[in-house]
Amino acid sequence: MHISLKFLDDLNSQEIDKTIIILQRISTQYHCFMISLAESIGSFPTFNRPRVIWAGINKGNNIILEIYRTINDNLRREPFYPKEKESRFSAHITLARVKYVKYPGQLANFTNNIKIKGISQQVKTIDLMESQLTKKGPEYKVIHRFPLLA
Repeated sequence: MHISLKFLDDLNSQEIDKTIIILQRISTQYHCFMISLAESIGSFPTFNRPRVIWAGINKGNNIILEIYRTINDNLRREPFYPKEKESRFSAHITLARVKYVKYPGQLANFTNNIKIKGISQQVKTIDLMESQLTKKGPEYKVIHRFPLLA
């Protein structure tokens, strides 16, 4: 499981190196922390037109938001960083990607009855990841791992 803090699109080797330097510096500003998943699940953009089914974050959400803002503020200074308007960030874990739903109302009823209980985990690293889209879905590879302070 992972929480995507920032999607950077395609970066060349120099841009990756600069991103590594930035993330290395940021990782030394934060200690390991616990997160827990919210009890209910949600959908982007809506359950009437779902594309992503997700679980939100309860405990630890404020720290995740702070790390997101720090990363964003630092990357915004770089020429390779996209300058378009920022969308609202919502920390979540993707549970499923949806291509087509024949009966979205039934999906909404089904997901409303799912309750997540007591799932928590310690966050120990910030990872720079690469994603490759395949016919089976995205495949993720860690490019560099940045440990948080103990």
